[in-house]
Amino acid sequence: MVDGSTDDGMKRKANTSRRTFLKATGAATASAGVGTGAVSATSKDREEETDVDAFLEDLTLEQKVGQMTQVDLGTFDPESTEIPDSFGVETLGEYFSELELGSVLSGGASPPTFDAQETVEGINALQEYNLEHSEHGIPFLWGVDALHGNTLLAGSTAFPQRINMGSTRNIDLIEAAERHTSDATAAMGAHWTFAPTTDLQRDPRWGRFYEGISEDATYLGEVSKARVRGLESNDRLCSTVKHFGAYSIPENGNDRAHARTSMRDLRTNVLPPYRRALEAEPATVMVNSGALNGKPAHASEWLLTQMLRERYDFEGVVISDYDDFYRMLVNHDYTDSFRRAVKEGLNAGVDMYMIGNGGEAPGPAAFIETTVSLVEDGEVSMECIDESVRRILELKADLGLFEEPTVDESEIDSVLGGGQEESEQLARESLVLLKNDDALPLSGSEDVLLTGPGYDPDLDLENRFLMRYGAWTLGWQGIQEGAPSEGGPRPRGETITEAMDDAFNGELTHVPTDFRAQPYSPDTSDPNGDFDLTDEQESDVREAAGSADAVVVVLGEGPHNEDFGDRDKLELDPAQRELVAAIEEEAPDTPVIGLILAGSPRGGTETFDSLDAVVFAGQPGSDGGHAVAETLLGENNPSGKLAFNWPENVGKVPNNYDAYPPLGDSALAEPHEPLYAFGHGLSYTDFEYSGLSVSPGSVSDPASTPTVTASVGVENTGDEAGEHIVEVYNTQSYGSVLQPDRRLLGYERVSLAAGESSTVEVDLDLSAVEVVPGDVPGILPKVVEAGEYELSVGEETTTLTVENAGSITDDRPAIGYDADLDEDVYEGIMGVLQRLGR
Repeated sequence: MVDGSTDDGMKRKANTSRRTFLKATGAATASAGVGTGAVSATSKDREEETDVDAFLEDLTLEQKVGQMTQVDLGTFDPESTEIPDSFGVETLGEYFSELELGSVLSGGASPPTFDAQETVEGINALQEYNLEHSEHGIPFLWGVDALHGNTLLAGSTAFPQRINMGSTRNIDLIEAAERHTSDATAAMGAHWTFAPTTDLQRDPRWGRFYEGISEDATYLGEVSKARVRGLESNDRLCSTVKHFGAYSIPENGNDRAHARTSMRDLRTNVLPPYRRALEAEPATVMVNSGALNGKPAHASEWLLTQMLRERYDFEGVVISDYDDFYRMLVNHDYTDSFRRAVKEGLNAGVDMYMIGNGGEAPGPAAFIETTVSLVEDGEVSMECIDESVRRILELKADLGLFEEPTVDESEIDSVLGGGQEESEQLARESLVLLKNDDALPLSGSEDVLLTGPGYDPDLDLENRFLMRYGAWTLGWQGIQEGAPSEGGPRPRGETITEAMDDAFNGELTHVPTDFRAQPYSPDTSDPNGDFDLTDEQESDVREAAGSADAVVVVLGEGPHNEDFGDRDKLELDPAQRELVAAIEEEAPDTPVIGLILAGSPRGGTETFDSLDAVVFAGQPGSDGGHAVAETLLGENNPSGKLAFNWPENVGKVPNNYDAYPPLGDSALAEPHEPLYAFGHGLSYTDFEYSGLSVSPGSVSDPASTPTVTASVGVENTGDEAGEHIVEVYNTQSYGSVLQPDRRLLGYERVSLAAGESSTVEVDLDLSAVEVVPGDVPGILPKVVEAGEYELSVGEETTTLTVENAGSITDDRPAIGYDADLDEDVYEGIMGVLQRLGR
């Protein structure tokens, strides 16, 4: 931190990048004499003024709505000194001196600069300007998308993407990684990260599939709860459970589209992960950008107030997603009036509106003006505004911003790029061995051909690392929006090529094929990238394959995000399929290993039948290169298990592992089975189970006994040491409604040497078998129904008896009424529901 007593020469040096940053904010001249020490003194003078009631008394209506406004700063030209008259990204200073905004964000993992020191100094300087030039000196909240590490800055650690995290079944490790994310993000001066994504991973057509943890509601909830704990472990950072709710199940597979589902499905599967994540008390929740059963989520009083606030007891800040009041007009065609959209959103329960930095959407001044008019006309109450502002100010106080609004500028260098141990372990444990016909592991002495997408001919640059990191990494759509510059900003970490070259003793021949990241151009050869196999590349591949002892071919997709990543096919790009065919033709007796770098289940039998082994690496981040090399050599025995079903093709989507039977009528059609099922994952060794039992074997009241313990013997019967995930499923049960064929109740990792055996105990969460009983409406309290529950680990089975039905998570009937209902009608409906509940 720059001390106020620093001599002039050192002060000029420390403020150089800060002033560069502020040229674009319109704040450079005003803050030139303001150092961090001055701000600290000012904040001490305000310590007694942090009483929220005092602020609420002093703030004008316009200033209150300013606190409810968040604006995306975007990436601006740091050399620009021009300050336009309009409110744009170049006039950040006026956001505070004129509008007194409550929050700003660096949307899309794109701060004004990827340089760590410039960023932290710039945020501090802008905070200083805000405190000196806004009437009440209320510090702003800076929000960022630090979603798999602090991947906003060059040299940072990019943890494996969320699709990888899910395959580890290692909640403690995931939480440890998020603790590093919390420290690294707070050290840059940010206060808020928009994570964890707590949306079911059901539809691989969806462009954000890679952001999901799992399609299992209970597991997703537990991971999300751990991520909240990790992300909020630093007192200066808060998290966001998102996107509440049902964002990830659009009926057409497209991002931000309408979701059509039942009350039973909502209460059994869709909403419970959010509820479980809320148990960790996150500071904020973000709203679903889509619509649910005919209602935009941002306009749903049932969703945001009745469920989130009243049923789930959430007391924090509810923030919209990007421009989503405006999306009620342009996306959902719900209304043609921005005024009506704002009115419905605020009355439904949104506290803060997130506004983009361009396009036709109304900006912050228009939002403030509209909201003020709604209050003056009695369409939004002052009580509603005061409640929202109170929550926002309390959040700032909880984060310590009134006492210490800026951060120590020297800390970022000591944290950035850390968490390497967690990153390496996550990457190793997340790799899933889908197939292996004795092709793996390699000995390391082979002559190996490494080929597949990884070269951009337009940039004359090897760019496979884009496939390894995915989106939200130094940019919304991947590094520098998929067009990285030579030697430009990168996260920490070696490439797969470099890691393999270091690890293998034999000769490594690398023939990358063409790959252009096209994150904004879905009409290319593939929705998630433009791939090609030139004649020259094919000739080089054939020549190298003919003399190689083994071939490793990279397959998959480029970085993508949101609607730009939506896809209507799951097979690999034609150029990749041609590459595999050429290798098979040229070297039919050579082991060919497919390495899939993708954020979704890409590839089917057409390609996999031509491969001798398939490793799903997902998007493994900074240390993915080492994890891949170690796994190919057997130094890491793969232990990851899919956290979703891998469909055979898009025609069999949706293909959920916990779907109701039948999965297909064998008399009329092929069974609706996946290519690789939830929980699939091979090893270089073999494990056998024996003696499965459960204690207690009988439960009288699930409400008082929500957890039981399974015990099973596990033996490593192979020749290699390995880690193994023991998973316990409910595979058969009967009740008043259909029961899924499989439900995951618990899991435990065990490490065994060759020939070693162990008894593994697994805690089983009985809330995973709760159902909404009764008829089609699905409004009764959730219960674990009385009956016999078959438990399975592999081929081993045992039975748990539930003697009496009991509620674990939701013992009240579903609430669901229109806020405009006549009071007598409402009381009548609630009386019926209460009687049904009894």
